[in-house]
Formats: sequence, structure tokens, C-alpha cells
Amino acid sequence: AQAISAQVDAWAQGQVPARRARWAEPLRLPGSGGAQQGVGRGMRAGAVLTASACGHSGARVGGRGFCGAAGSASAARRPALPAAAWVPARGGEASLRAPLAGVAPGDVDPALVDAFGRRHRYLRISLTDRCNLRCQYCMPGDDEEPIIPNEDGDLLTAEEIRRLTRLFMGMGVRKVRLTGGEPTVRGDFAQVIEDLGELSASLPEPLSIGLTTNGVRLKRFLPQLRRAGVRNVNLSLDTLAAAKFPMLTRRPKAWHARVVDALEEVAQQDFFTLKVNCVLLRGANEDEVGAFVDLTERLPVEVRFLEFMPFDGNSWSANRLVPQADILEAVHGHLRQRGRGELKRLPPDTPHDVARLWAVPGWRGRLGIISSMTDAFCGGCNRLRLTSDGQLRNCLFGEQGWSLRDSLRAGASDSELIGVIASGVRQKFSKLGGKRDMHELRERGKHNLPMIALGG
Repeated sequence: AQAISAQVDAWAQGQVPARRARWAEPLRLPGSGGAQQGVGRGMRAGAVLTASACGHSGARVGGRGFCGAAGSASAARRPALPAAAWVPARGGEASLRAPLAGVAPGDVDPALVDAFGRRHRYLRISLTDRCNLRCQYCMPGDDEEPIIPNEDGDLLTAEEIRRLTRLFMGMGVRKVRLTGGEPTVRGDFAQVIEDLGELSASLPEPLSIGLTTNGVRLKRFLPQLRRAGVRNVNLSLDTLAAAKFPMLTRRPKAWHARVVDALEEVAQQDFFTLKVNCVLLRGANEDEVGAFVDLTERLPVEVRFLEFMPFDGNSWSANRLVPQADILEAVHGHLRQRGRGELKRLPPDTPHDVARLWAVPGWRGRLGIISSMTDAFCGGCNRLRLTSDGQLRNCLFGEQGWSLRDSLRAGASDSELIGVIASGVRQKFSKLGGKRDMHELRERGKHNLPMIALGG
């Protein structure tokens, strides 16, 4: 860790501003002495479409590629610390491809080991808290209620993401997943995945790089994902019935075809490993378990059913929860109707897997259930989360965050950043962010961030 600290600190000595991001207008901040890089003017999420979806471009497209319709501007909020000139220049391909110093292969920095001996080698990075859908379980409120997302200056810049990712890699992280919000609506998304690919190439063995997406904009990025080595795609799709799509996502029915088309294309490409995430809600889509199971007959995908979890503003109710036992009963019932009574339990791919796995013998795909509420899997957790505004979160259900962004912008060295990371990891609870069970989790869910801010 000290070696990589010295390497990256030396890389940053020029103290020159980062190049202007393609997705942002310069915005002068008080006292900054110049144009703030990577800052655009925010607008209300949930009432706007991405530029490609709405057909507008140019002046009407806001800082993250959203259409700035009249009346959609949010109240201005400034970051606690501006993105100062510490951000290193790109430095060319050589600097990113230089051999990465740090811990020995297979090892992990002690700063990533918590009080229970869990070694954290998996980093989930939320790129934005914006989304072009408004799914019931993820975004708080209804479509008439404005959501004020972070301003662009609050978000980690591409340069900051690269520096932090490189730091975590030097500490032993070997798996990275990009989440949101919806990561593909971030205007410099292609640049971020290119940077990750270059960082991965600096390792003796490439990173495992993944993407979680709603699929609406996925197809256009498939070439860039392949070039960057992003092999693992998780596609969120809660219904196979187009007529239900507006009810579940509060977006046009026509968008459903885009998602299904992306699913089919990715599933047919051997390069990608595809998982389909389906959050089951009683009274909404629990009757589609059989249809999702049938996907695994013809496609090499892993369909994963997720239990509905409580987060700030998502109106969680136990009455809407479809527990693991009911999901399994529905799967068995569907297979019996089809004359396929056999369902084989599979071992986990790794000790850290969150899904319990099954497969129908002879079918191309497999099934998983993520039972966060009724049968938690915290004992093998190896995940850390980096929110879009730069908070380190040690648990999906945790209530505390540690701001790496503010430390970065205050000029922290890598060794100081490692100290912040170590503090966050050390304070991780044994399970459920310190809650005893699903009942306390439900009661205190309102104190947690919304799912769209956490990144799942």
C-alpha cells in the first residue's frame, strides 16, 4: 500500500486541472479561481429522459446527458469541498499501464480486513444517483414527487474514480462492479470503463469487472464494454410482460422492448456472463416466476430472484415481500406443471456468493435466490461500496458513510485515504448493518439511503 501511495502521489505532483470532461459545462465556483471541471447544472430526476431517449441534444442536454426541460432545474447545492486542482492529468497510456505496486497476489491489505476477519476484495462503485427509470423499490416517492439528485460537483469525477480504484487495487481489491442509479446515463460512462480496462491491464491477472444496468441504453455500449474487459453484466428486469413495465418502472411501455432486446443480444455473446435480477413484489410480478424460470431453458443466463428490501422512501411492507420459501415453492410448482420435477441445488461459485443456486438438468441457465430479508448471507461478505458522491459504505444496510471525496479534495495522500478506508472497514457490523433481524431492519430502513443512492 505504501508503494502504491508513493507511485500515485508522484503521478499527481503536477497539480494541474483534469481535462474538461466531455459531459460537463464548466461552472465557476466561488473562490475556486477558475472553471470547476466536471460540474454541470443539476435537474430533477424522474421527470427527465436521457438525451438519446428524448431525442434532444446540444444546449438542451444537461450535465449528465439529461434533457433540461423547462422548470426542471433543481435547487443549487454546492459540494462541501470543490474538486480542486489536485486531480492529476491523464498522463497518457503509459502511466495507467505501469505495473501496479501493492500487496502480493492473492493477499489483501490489513486495512481491508474487518473485526470478524472478513477480507474485502470486492468494490462496488456507484457512478451516479440518476436513473432513466423510476422503479418502485428503488426510487422514493411517486412520479409527481421531485427527486433532487446530487449536483455534478458533488459526484466523484472520472479522475477521482480512477485514483480511488487504483488505490483499492493496490490494497488487494480484485473485483469491481459499476452501479448507479443507472451507470449508463452518466455522460462520461465510456471514459470510466475505458479507464477501468486500462487499470485492469496493469495487473498480472485482470480485474473481474462487472456492470449492473437496467438495459435501456446497454446495447450502444457493448463494443466499449468488450474492449475494456467488462465481462459480467447484471441486467435488472422485473417483468417479462410489456404491459406491466409502466406500472413497475413508471416509464413508457415501449422501453420494455429495448431491455428485452439487450438481454437477448448479451445472452448470445459468449464474451459476457449475464445475470438477470428480478425483485419480486407481491401483487405485482410474483405470478411471473415461471416465465423467468423458462428463460434458463433456452438462454445461458442466471435468473436471480431478489427479496424486497427496505430503504428510505420505498414504502417497504412485509405484505409485499415474497420470501425465499415462497419463491422456491413457485419454482417447483411451475416445473411440476411442465413435467420437470427435478431441480438440482448447485454449490456456490465462491464462498462470498450472495445467491443460492439451482438448475434444471439439461437447461442452459440456472436460478438464484438472494434472500437478504429472510436468510441473510452476511458471514461471507467481502463487499465495500463507494457511492456516487464518494462515501465509503461498509454495508448495504449501514447508516454511516466515510467521505473519501472530501478527503481527496482536501489534498489527502494515499496513506491518509487508506486510514479513512481502514476506519470504515473496522466499524463494519457482523450482519445487517447492526440490525438484529428483518423486523429491526424494516423499522430502521428509513434511516438508510435510498437504493438509488447506494447502488445496490
